[in-house]
Amino acid sequence: MGGYERADKEASRRGGLKEAHGQNERDEEGRKIVIETFQDYGLEQAVMGLSLSHHDRAVPIPEWWTEEKRARGWKVAGRLAHRQGGHNKFLESCVVQMTINAPRYWWSEFDTYRVGVTKQSESTMHTLEKRMPTVNDFSDNTPLTIIVAFISVWKSYKITERKDISALKAALPDGYLQRRQVTTNYKAIQNIVAQRATHRLKEWSVFCESLRERLSEPGWVFNSGETAQ
Repeated sequence: MGGYERADKEASRRGGLKEAHGQNERDEEGRKIVIETFQDYGLEQAVMGLSLSHHDRAVPIPEWWTEEKRARGWKVAGRLAHRQGGHNKFLESCVVQMTINAPRYWWSEFDTYRVGVTKQSESTMHTLEKRMPTVNDFSDNTPLTIIVAFISVWKSYKITERKDISALKAALPDGYLQRRQVTTNYKAIQNIVAQRATHRLKEWSVFCESLRERLSEPGWVFNSGETAQ
């Protein structure tokens, strides 16, 4: 019997795990990295911008941008998408917005990507103030004993007259889930996928495959042989 299993049995005897679970069974869907909302846009404008070098200035853009030129521009975009050195800068104009629910240990790695990426997050402080955490607020690989220990800290915080939120946040396990709204672009995502698709932290492969399923033009981001595993 492993150390965590023995510790979990001991915690269960103390009655802590029942409270940690809350009223429901584990909600596995809510405890993994999930892209909850997603949209990409601006692809048409990006392709048109890529084609402007061939525009006749005597012809108004709406008249010049015909279906034929659009199809040709899309084909050129596909050829240039993976040519670096400025050839694929049109990808920066392809906007992606998504809401991601992920553990804090994954966000600490995602935060290394700052160029072309902006984020807004739900407040950890306000989230912790609202209610007692349950097992569904943590990633599925967070040991139950760790969750129980944090709930004990949370209870002490709630009954303390002079509350120190910094101490509570310092005790928060990295497996705690946080939701963020991310705005980025195809070029930034292409860089992320190139660096993280086969990363040993499994959340990265899940994230990259989720992007592949949602992007309007996944071929502009993923090389033909690039697969998250």
